[in-house]
Amino acid sequence: MADRDIAIEKEMKEFISAICEEIGPRPPCSEEEKQGAQYFCDKISEYCDEINIEKFYTHPSEYKLAFRFPMVLYIVSIIFYLPFPWISLIIEGIALIIIWGTMALARQTVAKILPKKSSQNVIGKIKPKEEPKNLLIFGSHIDANWEFPLNRKLGFAFALIFALNIFLNVIIFVMLIIKNILILLQLEAFFFGFYFFMLWIFVAGIPIALVQFLFVISNRPVMGANDNLSGTAVCYELAKNLSDPKNKPKSVEVWINSYGCEEIGSKGSRAFILSHYDEIKDAKTINLDMIGNKDVPLRISTSEIIGLVKMDKYLEDLIKEVAQDLGIEVKSGNSMAYTDSMSFARKNLPAISLTSFPKSSKEFYYHTRDDVIENMDFKNLVDTYKICMEIIKKIENKLNKEV
Repeated sequence: MADRDIAIEKEMKEFISAICEEIGPRPPCSEEEKQGAQYFCDKISEYCDEINIEKFYTHPSEYKLAFRFPMVLYIVSIIFYLPFPWISLIIEGIALIIIWGTMALARQTVAKILPKKSSQNVIGKIKPKEEPKNLLIFGSHIDANWEFPLNRKLGFAFALIFALNIFLNVIIFVMLIIKNILILLQLEAFFFGFYFFMLWIFVAGIPIALVQFLFVISNRPVMGANDNLSGTAVCYELAKNLSDPKNKPKSVEVWINSYGCEEIGSKGSRAFILSHYDEIKDAKTINLDMIGNKDVPLRISTSEIIGLVKMDKYLEDLIKEVAQDLGIEVKSGNSMAYTDSMSFARKNLPAISLTSFPKSSKEFYYHTRDDVIENMDFKNLVDTYKICMEIIKKIENKLNKEV
């Protein structure tokens, strides 16, 4: 590793260590998240031409509710399954709206009836030497999640709990629709035996629902060294080095952002887009999230939420081209969850995320107490920094050729 790479790695380690030791875990809308945002703001303020902390409001309790409340509704719907199937159908419909809307699509479903809390975004702007011809945004998030106990115990297999509960909720909902139609047609009596049999299937699913209710998410916040101080550290290093006159872009304006509340549905990036849409509608955005997994290549998220939200193809190809030129291995593919790029893509704004994903369940530290600096690999952070710096040069060279 070159001396410059060693120096950059050392600086990023010190940055992450300082936040972990001085602030600690940073759950969404917490005082610690606020301190983390202020720390990032203070660190990059001397390197930015303009910097702001922008407050926004959201409903953080909806996130935990989405994991737990549908399991309660599932059990209640079973109670009404035989005597009052129409009540059971309504209850199960509400459960599916919450599961699909809040958990699967990261949309707000019941937020308006829940209390609001404040969070914040940090926006640092680095102006080019000349009149800006393009805007490039690099983003990360400062918050960390609460622990997922089943992740720590089961690794990748924790997803089976979600899958089984979604399957059971969908099946009981479909059965209730059919059951209520048969009641209207006065044909229910012919199928009573079958519905009674299915009732016992649904009862047998109660322990699975209770496992999700009790053990999928806890009230213990995690350190979030990889998710996502890793991306935040690269953003810090980008701001620091772009302020150097020899690295300062000639015609590309660069924003270095840190969002709040990514872990509960990318709320910070959504608030940022609402506040700055007219300024960023022609910008390109690269979000850096969870890039410090060990012994695995960087990964480009080409789509998120089971392929429902597509990312920008131009940025995907650009990252691949730059990585190849630098001799850095990258892979691409769908992300089962989401990053802040989802907020941009949903507004048809060009965006993509650079991440990494562990190859083994034994190293699946996502949303667990083991997401600490000791379990990180900084090679990917250095490589990400190099890719981002080279992307700025590539875009600028293209602009200069078009003149």
